[in-house]
Amino acid sequence: MAHTFELDSTEAATLGRFAEFGSVPSFAIEPERSTDAVDCSDVDAMPFALDAAHEFAGVAASVDAFAELCSALDEAEQAQFAANRAMAAQLAATRRALELAARNPAVYLRAAQLASSDAAELAVRAAATELSMRLKVSVGTIRNRAHEAAVLQARLPEVWARFAAGAASYLDARVAVDAAAGFAPGDARLSELDQSLAAVIGTVTTTRFRQRARAALAQIERDHLEARHAAAYATRRVVVEHLDDGMAWVGVYTSQLEAAKISARLDATARRDSGAPDETRTLDQLRADTAARWLSGHGTPTAARTEVVVTVPVLALTRAAGPQTGKTTATGSCGSSGAGTGTGTGSSIAGTDRAASTALAVLDGVGPIDDATARQLFADAPSFLRLAVDPITSAPLVLDRTRYRPTKEQRLWLSLVHGRCTRPGCDRLAISADVDHLTEWQHDGRSNPDNLCPLCRGDHRLKHATRFTPTKNTDDTVTWRSPTGRSYTDPPPF
Repeated sequence: MAHTFELDSTEAATLGRFAEFGSVPSFAIEPERSTDAVDCSDVDAMPFALDAAHEFAGVAASVDAFAELCSALDEAEQAQFAANRAMAAQLAATRRALELAARNPAVYLRAAQLASSDAAELAVRAAATELSMRLKVSVGTIRNRAHEAAVLQARLPEVWARFAAGAASYLDARVAVDAAAGFAPGDARLSELDQSLAAVIGTVTTTRFRQRARAALAQIERDHLEARHAAAYATRRVVVEHLDDGMAWVGVYTSQLEAAKISARLDATARRDSGAPDETRTLDQLRADTAARWLSGHGTPTAARTEVVVTVPVLALTRAAGPQTGKTTATGSCGSSGAGTGTGTGSSIAGTDRAASTALAVLDGVGPIDDATARQLFADAPSFLRLAVDPITSAPLVLDRTRYRPTKEQRLWLSLVHGRCTRPGCDRLAISADVDHLTEWQHDGRSNPDNLCPLCRGDHRLKHATRFTPTKNTDDTVTWRSPTGRSYTDPPPF
């Protein structure tokens, strides 16, 4: 009778890299035979695969260390495959949700809106808004993902199959979507593009896949490159992304020719300025400063002037000089050159406490900024207007029923309190948003701060056209309840 030796789960896991097996491997040796005449067929070779691989690799580390490393590498790879599959599933579900909303607008829309010509589009926007609040991404991102799923499933089925199986990443799939952007549904050339991309996707890095996609596209579209460029050029735009430490990216999506001209001029200007006797900035710093100066129009008659709200505790203005008495909060409106008319809020409080001494200046819609930047903004804004942050106030924030439109002071107050559009997940600045009555004016809603909320234009219309129900909470946050039964609330700003 054969003796069977079972491997435990840890030992079995170390062998997963070298073979696939359906159960824990075992090997058996017949006791009747001498050890000199063991039949190789009686021995399962799998337990020795790891030793063989270790020996073949010629590493100095132990077999156990080698096995542990191989296991970690395998786990990372399998996790990536799982993440790819999950992302493909999310794209497919997003597309399905938006299509279902379009076919069933009554789920989201009020009865009066069902007969409107854009009922289906409003329903899609409502579904995208709810997914935005669930997934904590923008509405634009939700709609982009639904579009990507539609393109991949309908126009690039082989690429979609690779993505859904986990072999290709979401970044690769987006490259494929971009490649198919200029083709109409049903275009016979899509099949050739699909096959070319599917043969490469998931086998090279995203950068190399993008290069291969461009080459395949140029081969297929050699007679239509000019038209494709014109279509792409029509989508040129500027994107601003706020980051940590008071910094941000400013990106310009334009033609390669224009980008080359911009780069050449920046390089030439930076190299010229670097020759100044007292210049200590690097070429990268000079290029960045030059680009910012050109775009903002600093020091020129055509400098753009926009309102930027900054809340500045007075101690931030004097922190470097040591402890001071008093506390003022100020908001400044300044032009792109740093100058402009300012608005501010103020209150005087005798003495200083720890909270006051550590209060940070805040750039509206972005977050805390350093004291040096706050002092500069404060110095550049020549005038300040008091707002009610304590019983000392220069403008009424509470009105009676005889006035419908909120005052300028109320609008500024709401932008300070909320910072952004109050629809959970929306990042549009409150200072440029509409002011909405939670309880509508015709239903006895008052123009008082507890009944007013800033809403961007798109969410303002969505609120009145759909069955979303917003409610203002005691901490000034706003909860949106969806017709599907879910409620969404963003935390208070900062």
